[in-house]
Amino acid sequence: MSNLTEQATGGWREASKRRAFLTHLAISAAIVGAVCALIFFFWYPQPYFAIKGAWNVLRVLIGVDLILGPLLTLILFRPGKPRLALDMAIIATIQLSALLYGTTVIYQERPYYAVFAVDRFEVLARRDVEPNAAAGARFTSKPLIGPILAFASRPSDPAEFQRLLEETLFENKPDIERRPEYWSRYEDSRDAVLGRAGKLSDLAVQQPAAADRVRRAADALGKDSSALVYVPVIGADQPLTLVLDPESALPLKVLKINPWGDQTSSSDSGR
Repeated sequence: MSNLTEQATGGWREASKRRAFLTHLAISAAIVGAVCALIFFFWYPQPYFAIKGAWNVLRVLIGVDLILGPLLTLILFRPGKPRLALDMAIIATIQLSALLYGTTVIYQERPYYAVFAVDRFEVLARRDVEPNAAAGARFTSKPLIGPILAFASRPSDPAEFQRLLEETLFENKPDIERRPEYWSRYEDSRDAVLGRAGKLSDLAVQQPAAADRVRRAADALGKDSSALVYVPVIGADQPLTLVLDPESALPLKVLKINPWGDQTSSSDSGR
């Protein structure tokens, strides 16, 4: 009986280095996989992940939790090693800290509003819009997947427009894309959005270097580029091209192409 008790107590401490590494890797992969599924399917569904540039934080999380943690186990684990439990606890703490930091930042920066203003989209986190203003405009009911879609309009009244202009230029207040009092339901403004969109096939003509990427994006969506439309979207680092459904005006795909002509990227996302 005493031998059985010692084996049960020793358990994982007597595992081989290889088994400890593979077990740690499998557990880490399961946790990171679950977090990535949450990010890609709920917080940053396509095409918002590329727009918000969330990869910069996510790769730190993956690097620490999926690579560094198991690698440290491979280096430090030795069956029967004194203070082995302390070593594993330190590794687990490092991984947990990276996981909490990464998921917190990614969650806080998740797309909460996608606002079309004038001729472009801007994707905003919740903190980018003053909470009381959003509550007053009744734009607080975020769907489970993806952001709230809204259409921002400049006031038609000349005095109100002048006030907005002065507040924006001289009082350092945000423009209409960050002020819910100027928003309306996106579904009610679909025709206005499509009226300001360009044909994706025209973008390929205007930017010949991007023609192949445009064609591949249209093929991936199962449509001809002449049947798709696009508008600019303000990305984390640069303007991007947002492909829209030509009927619903809903976002379908983002291309790393500057729609205003300065090409600094060479690939598209969501392939």
